[in-house]
Amino acid sequence: MSLLRTLLSLLALGLPVAGAPLRVLAIGDSMTEEYAFELPFSAPASNPTNANARNWPELFRIFRPTEVTLGPYQSTPGSYLDLRTAGHPWNFGIPGTTLVNWRNLLYNTPSEEDDDDLAWGYGLTRSALQDEIFYAQAVVILLGANDLKKAYNDLFNDTENTGIPPGKPAYFENLIAKLNDIHAWVRILRPNVPIVVCTVPDVGATPQISGIYNVPAQQLTTRAKIAAFNQSILAWAAGKSRPPAIARLDLLTDRIFDQVPFHLNGTVFTLSGSEENPPLQVFCRDGFHVSTVGQALIANTIMAALESATGRDLTLFSNREILQNLLGQDPDQPYLDWIAAAGFPGSGMNDDPDSDGFSNLTEYLLDSPPGTFGRPLSGSFAPGKSLSFRPSATGLRFGSVSAEESSDLSSWLPVPAGRTTVATDGTVSVTPAAGGRGFARLRSSANP
Repeated sequence: MSLLRTLLSLLALGLPVAGAPLRVLAIGDSMTEEYAFELPFSAPASNPTNANARNWPELFRIFRPTEVTLGPYQSTPGSYLDLRTAGHPWNFGIPGTTLVNWRNLLYNTPSEEDDDDLAWGYGLTRSALQDEIFYAQAVVILLGANDLKKAYNDLFNDTENTGIPPGKPAYFENLIAKLNDIHAWVRILRPNVPIVVCTVPDVGATPQISGIYNVPAQQLTTRAKIAAFNQSILAWAAGKSRPPAIARLDLLTDRIFDQVPFHLNGTVFTLSGSEENPPLQVFCRDGFHVSTVGQALIANTIMAALESATGRDLTLFSNREILQNLLGQDPDQPYLDWIAAAGFPGSGMNDDPDSDGFSNLTEYLLDSPPGTFGRPLSGSFAPGKSLSFRPSATGLRFGSVSAEESSDLSSWLPVPAGRTTVATDGTVSVTPAAGGRGFARLRSSANP
């Protein structure tokens, strides 16, 4: 048998090929379809036919081609005869679809809840999916955001269960039932394939939704409902005989809600605002779909779940890689801006222009002027006493600073947690071990 035929036979059987990337099939919506075909929101207003934002399947293809694949890329629109436009053959990201749509598509049970623009392609898409799923070594299910978007007015006004007949599942229970049916369909065809199920992003974090539904008390109660729904997904998964791995996308929207300002290693992002989809904007210009930075974080979350499900070692995107390689930014920009404002443009992180024994990076992390000789410490590292320093909250976005100790100024180890305390204002205090002579120093590093 030729090598090509051997490879094709292994693929058809769903068996791994040594050194080959993990073959992933995705069932999803517009968060999963390649952004190259998600015009116009994924492109700048000045060039609306050329997407400048990328989503997680595209990031896998561009930056992790030897580790993960959704199949050979087709760039020509109309490459598929089903609901897909083009893209990867194992990517069934269908814009506008809900859990209800996908359940009806897979089980051939169209209903009045289906959009006519979608229902025409249910059979063709199901047939293609049935063919392609046997190539997959893992399946990712990423759905639910459109369900929440459609129901958000009711969720916000606490009317999501209005009109549901007695004995019928409540709104969120119905979504879980649909998710269960989709998972079961995959399991019937592929009883042993690893499955990743994504929790549902809270669409209330998007500028498109929050700009309309902006009563704080109702925002909180709606957020609590969606959080409880995601907890029910975790409970549902745990109850399976072969539990799917979970990708916690809801934690990403929690971060958008709670991290003010949103940043990576101190590089600050705006949520939205520009029609040009600039790299330091969390959402695309429609205010609903996350831009490249958000998709990179989604990719990380999915890769971590794939690692758990398959045992593969996958390389997650570090913050520095996201900033530099995906977004074209200098990951050291927060430091560079600070050192320039201090009057020492171009001075390196390890430099010490004031010769006080503290590097520029340490001075940045402690909010200490790099051009003024000083000692940004208090106390002493002596028996019965403590040495204290107070890191800058802004500086800690960019790097870390910690205390190390030595008895001989040669071998250095971190001061153990048992002899380290952190006050409510962030001040860190360290004490020496009992007896003997001790020395302490600070170690600083930029975040990866």
